[in-house]
Amino acid sequence: MRLIDADAEIKKIEEEIKRSYKAIDRWRSGGMPGSSLYDIDEKVRRIKRNIEDCRIEIKMLKSCTTAYNPEKVAEEMRDHAVEFELFGTCSDYVEINHAIEAIKRGGIVEQSRI
Repeated sequence: MRLIDADAEIKKIEEEIKRSYKAIDRWRSGGMPGSSLYDIDEKVRRIKRNIEDCRIEIKMLKSCTTAYNPEKVAEEMRDHAVEFELFGTCSDYVEINHAIEAIKRGGIVEQSRI
């Protein structure tokens, strides 16, 4: 499994959309020297398709389930913490093997099949 930072990817795509709108403005305000109206319209259409593709990618990223949820990992650590006394003070203690397994699973709790 490969983890990605979906929020960072969405931010990059949103920046691409902003750049695309600026490019449309540049093309509409004069295009490139020697460009015909057809060339300008075609370029603007391609940029608009790119913007639509970017929006689709954002929707896909937002709809994906989270593979690794640090909040779930922390919750599982707290749920399996064992209190013990050491020199008159209490601390939370999590068995290292359980901690490692929880981190590997990303906090995903496996359900038994009935």
